[in-house]
Amino acid sequence: MMTIHSLIHPPPNPSRAAPNSSRRPSWSLGASFACLLIGLAIGWGNCCVASTISAGVGSSNSSLARSRAESVAAGDRESTMLRREFQPNSPLRCVAYLRMSDPGQNARSPDQQRETIESTVRRKGYPWRTLKHYRDDGMSGRLKRRRPGYNRMLADIKSGAVKVDVILVDSIERFGRHNELPEIRRKLREQFGVLVLSADTDFADPTTPMGEVHAVFENVRASEAGRIKAHDVRRGKRDTIERGYWPGGPPPFGYKLQLADTEKRKGREIRHHILVPDEETAWILQRAFALADGPDAPGQTRIAKRLNEDSEIPERFKPFHAETVGVRLDNSIYVGEITWDANSTDLIDDTRIVEPNPEDMILRKAGFCEPLIDRAVWDRVQARRCVRSERLTAALARNAAEEKCIAPMAAGLTLRYLLTGLVRCGECGRSMTPSSGRAYVAKNGEARRYVTYVCPASLAGACLNRTRVKEPWLREQALAAIVSRLFPRKSA
Repeated sequence: MMTIHSLIHPPPNPSRAAPNSSRRPSWSLGASFACLLIGLAIGWGNCCVASTISAGVGSSNSSLARSRAESVAAGDRESTMLRREFQPNSPLRCVAYLRMSDPGQNARSPDQQRETIESTVRRKGYPWRTLKHYRDDGMSGRLKRRRPGYNRMLADIKSGAVKVDVILVDSIERFGRHNELPEIRRKLREQFGVLVLSADTDFADPTTPMGEVHAVFENVRASEAGRIKAHDVRRGKRDTIERGYWPGGPPPFGYKLQLADTEKRKGREIRHHILVPDEETAWILQRAFALADGPDAPGQTRIAKRLNEDSEIPERFKPFHAETVGVRLDNSIYVGEITWDANSTDLIDDTRIVEPNPEDMILRKAGFCEPLIDRAVWDRVQARRCVRSERLTAALARNAAEEKCIAPMAAGLTLRYLLTGLVRCGECGRSMTPSSGRAYVAKNGEARRYVTYVCPASLAGACLNRTRVKEPWLREQALAAIVSRLFPRKSA
């Protein structure tokens, strides 16, 4: 079972005829179609330019050149004088965007934002008309793709389903992350004629020089507020760890929280917990380390598979995934030592980037809790995992290009197979990954490699879908579907 992302395989349209199965295009045919479309577009543009120039037949070459130069100069003067004035007393068409970051916040926060926006419009006496409200409840502003209301609003604006002049928010922080705001606001303004206005500034005009300065100030304010808040949180958590208490969040698998102390801060009761072994899960964790310890110890994928097949482990603790098993095997908390602030994270192009911190920034505290694993066992497991990691790193280094001095924040990936990341497992919804065997030489002397798409969770026994889909066949099916959508055949 497998499904293809809607970008590749949209729902069928009954009004369009199905493509002829005997004429399925190959990958090279798909590339030819793309090249053909680009060529037609370039050729058409050249024809338009040629027809414009040929309109001046009868004039001398010098006069034609002079007139073209004057036209270009006039165009340059006009391009520097483009103006789009914000006239708040006009009957502007609006939409409102409301967002609450955390489900634990006041449940009425979006409604309060709506009331603030509407009352500010009434107080200013603007004849604006709000066409629609979009909202995201309990959605962080860090990832745009996880904000359905926000994405629906932008899709409606870009498609023309909702024709608006302004987007109203309670404060600019409700709209998005501070480092993305300038680019988002610029695109909305230049490409769609839409301004983003906030009630906390009385809908200040962003098109004036003062408005642009105010927008920069808003971004700096949001950036500094986030930086200071993050600094305060990290400082508080470090102090909590130094005092021997758990810094927050769910306990590691194999442990549970036990109340150790309480204190009063600004009228609030703060509870401090310590980690103690959990009799229900500690033995499972110890079994995973036992599987990883030995001269012929399997890797994390086969360990996860064996744990999923173990009838003694209750079903409520399954499935075990290979990545999760690997993280637990590397966690020093199981020998009683907490390692905190080992990585820095950020979002680049809506993608979470994780980088290791320098050693002097990492907090390590031995004797933090009762160990579940003997130190000698943990050291042997780490030594074997380091050998596996070094082999993988060496294999990747052989294919890597010479490294730059300044590494990009998010370098992206070079995809060898066309549908990587777009094929979804029909059982668990995970992204199916291409799996290839060893290269071989066919009878005609051609070097080939057998490639299939497989659900990665099935390798660890966490998914029942063990179907392998051949990459060449799936690529042809996807390209045929794209071509049939772009160039539907007329029914007889």
